[in-house]
Amino acid sequence: MLKGLRGVRTHTHREWIPIIDNDQDMTRLSGVVRTTLTPGRDGSPHAFLLRRHGLYTWGETLAEAERHVEILEFLFETVARTRTVATLPRDAETYHGIVENS
Repeated sequence: MLKGLRGVRTHTHREWIPIIDNDQDMTRLSGVVRTTLTPGRDGSPHAFLLRRHGLYTWGETLAEAERHVEILEFLFETVARTRTVATLPRDAETYHGIVENS
């Protein structure tokens, strides 16, 4: 899925999605966004999350921006599900007790 993001050529890519605090002062907020999105050693992110507002992404075309949204939503869900499964007990006996008591 990562290779669907513009410029990503390998499955070993690590995507950094910054979370930026929302601010009603648009001038200040735009400065924070500009500074945060300035390419660094990890490259440029393909999106950012604006706390208590939502996901922002972009592309050279509307179709590319939509593809980025779909890929990132899929990856967020995958990470969340993986963390949920990782917290379940390893032995079947305990797992059945959790399911039966739910």
